[in-house]
Amino acid sequence: MWSSDVQELLARIAVGQEEALGDGLIGRYLFGSLATGDFEPDVSDVDTVAVLRGDPSAGELAALAAFHRGLIEEMPAWHDRVEAVYVSVRALATFRKGASPAARISPGEPFHAIRVDRRWLIDWYQLRAGGMTLSGPPASSLVPPIPHREYVDAVREHILGWPELGEDAGPGEQSYAVLSMCRGLRTCHTGDPGSKREAARWACEVLPHDARLIGAALQWRVEARATPTAEGSRTVAATRRFIAEVQGLVAAGTLG
Repeated sequence: MWSSDVQELLARIAVGQEEALGDGLIGRYLFGSLATGDFEPDVSDVDTVAVLRGDPSAGELAALAAFHRGLIEEMPAWHDRVEAVYVSVRALATFRKGASPAARISPGEPFHAIRVDRRWLIDWYQLRAGGMTLSGPPASSLVPPIPHREYVDAVREHILGWPELGEDAGPGEQSYAVLSMCRGLRTCHTGDPGSKREAARWACEVLPHDARLIGAALQWRVEARATPTAEGSRTVAATRRFIAEVQGLVAAGTLG
């Protein structure tokens, strides 16, 4: 089903999480491209969620931080390619009502404590609708129902609130922004996000004047893995223009 290196990573994550959390671990889940079948070797991230019986304690946070440091030392090829969210069953059930303690490691960020709230609706929708159970009960029994319209509205809000791209944004950050705009636009107009590559193809068809930039973003995504500090100042203006264009289309609710 998955390549041997992905299976090895998932097995190592399972052991590390079980050692760090013990009986506090309710279930482990995949979401994103690895769960939907759109995973691209050497490019895509591995997105996981671990559901806990209670909010992560100080001891659990310390154990998980040590585990994730060791994981990258053991498997450096996965550096900045693993997202792991640690959230309690209560936080999942009540995310619309307020913020709850959680923890996360994600590409570009070290392991750290966070708080989850309604802004996580997009992630929880994807977990419930397309997630894969690795252990524990089905995700649909832990994540409350999220109507599709609410999900699309959350994507729209996310796109319209996209932070301004800095002058020093590298190709990797620009690629993420462009492809996120493609997925967001597709979701708002079709209801289906698709994979980054599928959304890019769709966006090239509906926005042919942007096809060159979108194609470049797909290439930047690959190159950023090899040269994460590459300079991208020459394309920042074009990327900013594309973000503004997509935001205008999403706000208007039309493609033309």
